[in-house]
Amino acid sequence: MYVDPRVAHGRAKFDLNRSPRMFAEERRWEISDVITQCLDNFAGPRNRRNLMRLLERQVAPKLARLGLEPYVGPVGHLEGLFLNFSTMSADHGLREFQLQLTVPDLVLRSFASCTIKPHAVARCLQRNGVISLAEIERETSAAFVFARTIRPLALVEHWKQVGVPTTNGLFVGEMTDSDDICMNTYIRPGDNDRPSRWSGFAGLFSDMPRWNADQIRQGSDLLQWMVNHIVALQKSAPFVERFPFLTEPYRSIDDPLDATWAAARASAREDSASS
Repeated sequence: MYVDPRVAHGRAKFDLNRSPRMFAEERRWEISDVITQCLDNFAGPRNRRNLMRLLERQVAPKLARLGLEPYVGPVGHLEGLFLNFSTMSADHGLREFQLQLTVPDLVLRSFASCTIKPHAVARCLQRNGVISLAEIERETSAAFVFARTIRPLALVEHWKQVGVPTTNGLFVGEMTDSDDICMNTYIRPGDNDRPSRWSGFAGLFSDMPRWNADQIRQGSDLLQWMVNHIVALQKSAPFVERFPFLTEPYRSIDDPLDATWAAARASAREDSASS
């Protein structure tokens, strides 16, 4: 189904403001409050054993009741509580945050590791011929999972722009100054006759399985597949040798629909200013 860019932008803005399926920005502070209150109310000795028990028996269950899936245990050389959660807004788009509370120092860190900009959300709607965020949830959720694997590769190879593949397409964007992934747009190389520098990149992931909703929610199957796939690809050549443009600053490539998209973005900004 063809979706007009102006319709896609309008629907993206509407869903990013109103969809109940994702956390609002304020939820980030609610999560921090739960953790802070549990720590403030804890009166026992703050040794490693007691703190890990506190996280497992009090903090994690309360976060689970918020619909989250916290993990308590070791991650690399760190130990404590770890959590990924998403927020959404018409200003920032979709953002995945990583939160970690390490033991025994009780250092709480929360940072956005990946962002899907509103324009990328609108592009994903338009490219997939749908008009609601729920219909591209598998694409956006899978992108967040895969970005966790792409990010360390991008840092090691000093990428400045980045592609995050999904089953149906490719989110394209850049590495930020804080070394996070920002997905600015979404493409489906091969949908038209125009050549794309990203066609070869997307082609490396063309045999990606079609993940079901449970696999995407849990993430482990996706992460394992991507890690194994990248390791296999790296044996023949690093990504930066295959695609030298990855180390160049990100730039938007002209598109036949650019004028329409520009009009759609301008209209969205005018609506925001008048509301």
